[in-house]
Amino acid sequence: MSPTRYRLGVDSLAIVRHSPRPYAVLAILGGALALISLDNTIVNVALPSMQESLSASTAELQWVVDAYSVLFAGTLLLAGTLSDRFGRRRALLFGLVVFAVASFTAGLVSSAAALIACRAVMGIGAAFIMPSTLSILAQVFTDRNERARAIGIWAAVAGAAVGLGPILGGALLAVFDWRSIFWVNPPLAVIVIILALLFVPESTDPAKPRLDLIGAALSSVGLIAFVVTIIEVPDEGLSLTTVGAAIVAVAALSGFVVWERRVPIPLLPMTLFGQRLFVVAIASVALVYFALMGVMFFLPQFLQLVQGFTPLQSGFAVLPGAAGLFVASLLSPSLAMRVGTRRTVVIGLLAVALGLAAAVPLGVDSPYVHLGACLALMGLGLGLVLPQATNGVLASVPRERAGLGSAVNDGVGELGGALGVAILGAVLAVSYRSQIDADIATAGDALTDVPAAVIDSIRESLAAASLAIRQLPEELAEPVRAATGQAFVSGMDIALAVAAVVAAVGALVAWRGFPERVGPVEE
Repeated sequence: MSPTRYRLGVDSLAIVRHSPRPYAVLAILGGALALISLDNTIVNVALPSMQESLSASTAELQWVVDAYSVLFAGTLLLAGTLSDRFGRRRALLFGLVVFAVASFTAGLVSSAAALIACRAVMGIGAAFIMPSTLSILAQVFTDRNERARAIGIWAAVAGAAVGLGPILGGALLAVFDWRSIFWVNPPLAVIVIILALLFVPESTDPAKPRLDLIGAALSSVGLIAFVVTIIEVPDEGLSLTTVGAAIVAVAALSGFVVWERRVPIPLLPMTLFGQRLFVVAIASVALVYFALMGVMFFLPQFLQLVQGFTPLQSGFAVLPGAAGLFVASLLSPSLAMRVGTRRTVVIGLLAVALGLAAAVPLGVDSPYVHLGACLALMGLGLGLVLPQATNGVLASVPRERAGLGSAVNDGVGELGGALGVAILGAVLAVSYRSQIDADIATAGDALTDVPAAVIDSIRESLAAASLAIRQLPEELAEPVRAATGQAFVSGMDIALAVAAVVAAVGALVAWRGFPERVGPVEE
């Protein structure tokens, strides 16, 4: 056996530095990353099919998306620390097995609740996979410029996979039902597991840090309760569930900060938040995923339920965004070397804000070229930001704690994505219901013959309305379909405007906070 591949222990960090096939390792890590990144968006194109098959409510559909992100974000800090202590390749393999088993099971369920549970377990598996890919990359590529290029490729793969998810999902739905989007994962996971066993080197933190289980529990409970509060408030208001979740979130996260300041070996050293680069880098990562995942939640619904695209067509429709992200991620390191890290990140965030703002005038009958151009601009901006923000996070922590740095980077990304789905989804839902209620009040006696259950479905969401409208005679169905489509688009435009403002604020923060250039990772 090659000592470069298989020798473990305290000196394994030094052994990884001499890995003879770094780009082969990067390709395998890219495969693992693509697998979990695909799952962030492949589900979105299947949401209308899932709702019909499982009789799921809008809140349940939101949880099908967010259960994955919430458990992903809530488990990442613990996963990153475990990978540093017990081995990053071991964490990668463990995550792949959990992800594959949960994904296979998701294709067997017959209820929305069971699907949400499977998605949550998939999120836990992904929490061990994603930081492992980035921390192994940080160990294999020791040269500063090579590492920057590798991170650019890593970000490009993640972005391309996010964009290709809807296309693959649409292709599968054209032939099979929604269950196929989960059954495609296990065979791919097996291939990555075999390649990782053969070629990916093991590495650990030589210091073998003691596990901070109390910190892990407090952070996980706090983050999960926080996102639950954000998701449930629009539907339930100030209920026992939302108030209780908010109290738990505040108590757990406050307790986490207090505990981390006192424990000798913290899960997340609070001193990191004294570093301007660390704070502004994680803020930029969060904002990128806030915009990306928030838009990707409602865009397939707009394309399929308003403009009449098939799932496959809606998948191809988001390709300009994926292509822009992929190309810009590869160019980002070179651009940063020429004009500086700060300018690259600011230009990227401004491009995202401009793309979102340009999409605000979208209407029910808007030509696709309008949306395609906006997506391309957003993708280019996201691709410029992500590699530089990720490199900034890794540059803020010692290389032997790469698992921690990777977990923080990925955790804030997933948390930002979950908040994007929750907040932008809530903005859209509130606006949609407000306009529909106004339309129902205006219609008055014209809706006397419409069953009350259909009215309730129309008020709930566009997806529920699309199913309920089938019960109406054509003379009623067409005007109701037009009204619900217009209400959805109006809410979507408001959500896009909110996202544009958030991205513009992010550009201002990056200009004031990012250094001109990010130095090498601490050795």
